[in-house]
This record gives sequence, C-alpha cells and structure tokens, in this order.
Amino acid sequence: MSIECDTSCLFGVIRPPPPPENLEERGKRPKSEPEPEQKQKPERKRREKLAWELKALKDLTLSDFSMYDDDAKPFFFDCDRFVYKNKAMINKEKEIKVATADHIKRSRHLSPFDAITPPKITMEFGRCWTAVPVNMTDDLRLKLIPLCKAALEKFNAENQDTNYVFVDIVKATWRPGGIYYITFQAQNEFLDCSPNTFQAMVMKNGIGPHEVKSCAIKI
Repeated sequence: MSIECDTSCLFGVIRPPPPPENLEERGKRPKSEPEPEQKQKPERKRREKLAWELKALKDLTLSDFSMYDDDAKPFFFDCDRFVYKNKAMINKEKEIKVATADHIKRSRHLSPFDAITPPKITMEFGRCWTAVPVNMTDDLRLKLIPLCKAALEKFNAENQDTNYVFVDIVKATWRPGGIYYITFQAQNEFLDCSPNTFQAMVMKNGIGPHEVKSCAIKI
C-alpha cells in the first residue's frame, strides 16, 4: 500500500498554491537593482562674439583690438596685413627673451643627452625647441626600453664582434618631434665585464618601427 504525500500539506498546515501572476502585476514588482538615473550634461552657454569677431578678416584694423591694450592677460593677433600685441604680451616676450638667453648660456657646453630643464616661461608659450629632461616614471621606462633595444640591434649589426643586451635606463631627454636622447647601460654577452654606458638618439613613431638616428658607447 502506497502513501502519497501532498507537499501542500505539511505538519498539519495547508498551503494553498500561489495565485497566478498576470503581466500587469509583474510589472508593478520592484526590481532588485534600480536602474541608475542618466544625468543630463549641462548645456554650455555660447559666448557672445566680440565686435572684431563679427568683422570680415579684410576689414580688421589695429584699432579693433584696442580693448586688449591694458588687459593683464597676454593677447596677440596675427594676420597677413598686421600683427597686434597688447602690453602684457610685449612684456611677456621680453621676459621670454631674457630667460631663453640665460638658458642658452648655461646649456652652451651640454649635449642633448645632458640637457637641463628650460625656464618655465618658455615652456608655457611653446618657445622651447631644445631637448628637455623627462621624469622617468615606470610607464615611460616601459615605452623607452623598446627604443633602447632597437638602438642596440643597430649597434650590434654595425659591429659584428659584439652582442650587447639591454640592462637598464640611466636617464633620457626629449625634443619636440618625438625624438628621445636616451642614456642607458648594456652588457656585452661575449665578454665577462661590467656594463657599458650607451647614448642613443631615437625617433619614436606612433605607427611603424622606431627610427634609430644614432647609437654609440659613451666616451
């Protein structure tokens, strides 16, 4: 004799089956995770154009910029017919000229590999085209190591009796145009001796292989 056990009746408590859930009630159930509200970006207010900005380029004259004469912020405008510079810009250019002359004097006997930091004022106005020291962060080090190895490949190819392998970066400077002047150490696997110090000039290309301009043992 078999006994069937009704799961809706346990320990003397009758459990009625759950009522069917219609689609309307299902839509009213709260979600486990509320959807994040999308923040609307604030609209940028358009700046009203100044009088000289509304004129055609051929109609502009120096007098159209007289409003900037005594402005504390440097301002200049350059076109085919004239160049306007306010007083602040003229004074700033004088400061840049003095700072640049001093930097050139202090850098006169230095190679690009040993370049010193130029005056801040020249960097702010993009007037410095000499090599500048770079802060050797971990990220930059990872970017420069392939350049060092490419330079060593060129050096080993031109000197068949050597097989130098990269050891570590000492320092680096950078010049606009993606050119790096890297001082690094490398070990000759054929000789049991201490590492040599190399200096390499390498152009870092965004696409394609890096271009090694020069690589030599530092004398």
